This record gives sequence, structure tokens and C-alpha cells, in this order.
Amino acid sequence: MKARVLVLLFSLFFCYTLPSATAQVLLKQWDHTFGGTGYDYCYTAQPTSDGGYILGGESTSGRSGDKTQAGAGDWDYWVVKVDAAGVKQWDRTFGGSAWDYLPAVRQTSDGGYILGGSSISGISGDKTQPNLGAHDYWILKLDANGTKQWDRTFGGNNSDMVSDIQQTSDGGYVIGGYSHSGISGDKSQANLGAYDYWVVKITATGVKQWDRTLGGGGIDFLNCLQQTSDGGYILGGESRTDPNPEITAANLLLFNMWVVKLDANGTRQWDRTFGGSGFDGVSRVQQTADGGYVVGGNSTSGISADKTQPSQGSTDYWVLKLTASGVKQWDKTLGGSGSDGLSALQQTADGGYLLGGTSASPASGDKTQASQGTNDFWLVKLDGNGTTQWDQAVGGSGSDALCSLQPTGDGGYILGGHSDSGIGGDKTQASQGQNDYWLVKLGAGPLATASATKPTPLAAFPNPMTVQVTVQGRVGTPYQLLSPVGQVVHTGQVGDPPLNVHALPAGLYLVRDQTTGRLSKLVKQ
Repeated sequence: MKARVLVLLFSLFFCYTLPSATAQVLLKQWDHTFGGTGYDYCYTAQPTSDGGYILGGESTSGRSGDKTQAGAGDWDYWVVKVDAAGVKQWDRTFGGSAWDYLPAVRQTSDGGYILGGSSISGISGDKTQPNLGAHDYWILKLDANGTKQWDRTFGGNNSDMVSDIQQTSDGGYVIGGYSHSGISGDKSQANLGAYDYWVVKITATGVKQWDRTLGGGGIDFLNCLQQTSDGGYILGGESRTDPNPEITAANLLLFNMWVVKLDANGTRQWDRTFGGSGFDGVSRVQQTADGGYVVGGNSTSGISADKTQPSQGSTDYWVLKLTASGVKQWDKTLGGSGSDGLSALQQTADGGYLLGGTSASPASGDKTQASQGTNDFWLVKLDGNGTTQWDQAVGGSGSDALCSLQPTGDGGYILGGHSDSGIGGDKTQASQGQNDYWLVKLGAGPLATASATKPTPLAAFPNPMTVQVTVQGRVGTPYQLLSPVGQVVHTGQVGDPPLNVHALPAGLYLVRDQTTGRLSKLVKQ
């Protein structure tokens, strides 16, 4: 299944200063890990009206760790509600007897939540309607306390996978995804290729109003959608197909970005294809304050066709600014020497853009920080013209994948994703199982501003240590020495006399810079 394949690829692929600009990064205020003993993948984290956050994804965990309810099938929807400080208030598990995949959760105008995902389960567990094909859209409405109010299944005779859901201005919902089904079940239009975009509009009570199929003769995956200010919809994804009545720009090679504008009734107004010589796909599209659109995704292309900047590594972030009619104004490629996968973007209050995703690159290209583990969360701030202002990596010692980035009411940002990292780097809590939800809150203010010199990271000498150790770096910098289980065993500052560590047990220790929060590894023999 394409959704699962992309998640695994991004998990595998995927403040210091800029060489010629003032650097500004966001202060991490807190982070929290949530999980059971199995696999827990967080795909969305959204602010809620009470100042807290709602997290959603999929889980194989039984009742364990932070998970208070038993699993219903192979994989289940898992929803976690936390308060403004990231403390868990409640969690809910929803599923049928088979696999259920949840990529989208949104708070609704009544204070409840709408869940948009896919299921191959029949009537069982929380699923009240039969399976229609291989996979179906499965939509659940919850009240403010996480109690299920209703669920609806939509699909045809083959595979139908949800990518996104949003409440619309009329109180109903628009669901976007991709389908391999022909006319059957809830699908009223014929299949055009292997997979097509499939958009379904439903009422506030889950009754289908209309559905639209959009595609070419090949493969078209819809990854995101948003209702626009005129009541219509903007869709983004990737396409590999020949031109036909639904594709007005020629396919260049492999997958291209495909952006489609619909009116309020789901009628196509225009579409635009953007790409280079490799793979190019949309992860997020957002209407901008000027009535145009910002499109963010991933690219393996070098300079070719619509792509004006060279590739930095195997996969890069690729961002395009479009006018209201879909004409490209500029494009920007961002990446390091490895794999960098964009999964989120937001226009910022200053008219610029904050990009978020997952990076496996070392410090190279546009990435100014070394990786803390296999992959890290990676943020990049652009101004309104697409010029890079700063970048920031957030991660632990293992694999950390960012799936969601949202502004918060205090001017900061909430980052949601999943992690298999233990305590280390920016991660302050131990892993619960194979993979856990990881929620990170960043503040509105800068952590540091500096000119062209990179702040000196703390180091310890000798390393490994035996009898004494000296912490080195900028004199006067406060630090903590953390034990192998994360306990503070010593607090001091750079410039203090050597620390006697003879009595400490052998193992891996961490030196935490209390100014930046960054950690350095230190071994006691």
C-alpha cells in the first residue's frame, strides 16, 4: 500500500548559523513520548481550542505504556489528547478486525474531532458498516471527550485510501485520497488509470453529497487538500500519466507534482503539472495570504523543466509559490547530501514559510547541523521570496520522522511525528516500544542569534574518561552531566576544575549544554 510505503521510506530517509546571515532558531519548550510496547506511528498533531493538542496515527500496541485500551485488529487508529503542557488527558483506540490506518485528525466546530483514514475491516469492533473493496475510506466522528458518535465507510470495489480530511464552511467534511475502484459502491465515476484522485464531500452527519474522480491514464496519488477562500478546494499530489482531458500539462518523466483546483461543487477549474527529470511529488499545499498557493514536496530532479536549482542529495525538499491561477512565481530546492523528505509547511506571520520534514543528511548543503541519529526532524525558514533565513534539526539518537507541523496560539509551533530514539539529543523520555508518538513544542522566540561563527559545542576530555574529566567549550557555559539513565550527577560550568569521576559506574554519559540543550556523548570506562 502506497501510504505505508511512503511512511517507511520517509522513516528511512528521513541553532547554529547560516554562512552569510543572522541565524535564528526556535527554543524547544518541551517534548513528550507516547506509546505502548508495539509499533505506534503518529501522522498528525493539531492544536485544539482549549490550548492543548490532538494526536492521531496507527498502533499495534495492546494495553501498555500510555495505551489504555486493547487493540481491535492488526493495526488500529490511536488518538491521544494532551493539554497545553503536553500531559496526556485521554487516549482512544478504534478499529475493526483487520488493518486500519489513520493519517488525518481535525478538531471540529462543536469541539469534537473528525478522523479520516482507511480500513480493510468488515463489521467488527468499532466498524459498523461492511467492507466494500480492498480498502475503503473509514470516517469517525468523536465528541470532545473522544467518544465515538458515528462512523461511515465509503468505497468502491477495489482499493480506496484516505490522505486528508477537513471540515468545510457548511459544517460538513471533504475527504481526499486515491482510488483504484471503478463505478461501484460509493464511487460514481469510472476509474481513469491505475489510481486516481478521489474526493468525497459529506454532510455534518456523514451523508455523501458528491464524489469526484480525477486522473490520467497512469498513477495519480492525492496527498493533501484544503478548502479555499472561494469555497472551492485545492488538491495536491503526484502523477505519472500521459496528457488527456484531465491532465492539461505534459508528463515530463516519472512522477510529477499535480495541483488541481475545484469549485465548491467539485468541478475542476484548472490543473497544473510541475516537475523535472526525476521524481517530484506534493506533500502539502496551502492557500497563501495573497490568494495564491505554496506547494511543498519532494524531488530527486536536477535542473530541468520547472526545477531551477540543482539537486543537493538523493531526495530534497522542493517548494513552489504559485499565483491564484496556478502560475509558478518561484521554486526553491533545499537539502543536504543525503535524503530529505518534506511532510509539512506553513505560511508564517511575516509572510514567509516554515517547512518541516525528515532528514538523514549530515551537515551539508542547506543543512547546517549534523544529524543526531539516523534521521531527525528538519525545519527550514524561508522569507516571502523563498530565501533561506535559518534551519534547525530536532532529534534523538535513533530514527525520528516528522509528519505534522502546526502553528500554536502563543506564536510557537507543535511538531508531531514518531521516533524509536531513547533519551538523548532533544528527546528527554525513554522509548516505550518499537516506535512511539513524539510531540515537540517549540517557542515563539529565538534560541540564539549569531553572525557567521558557529557556537562552540561542548566536548569532554579525555573521552573515554576514567578518573577525571574536563568539559571544554565557551568559558562560563553551564552544563549538566547525565547518567546512563538520564539522572543529573553533576552541574557545573565550562572553566571549572576537572571533575573527579573515579566513583562513577562505567557506561554512556551525556553532557548537556544548558544554554542550547544540545547533548554530547561521553563514555566512562
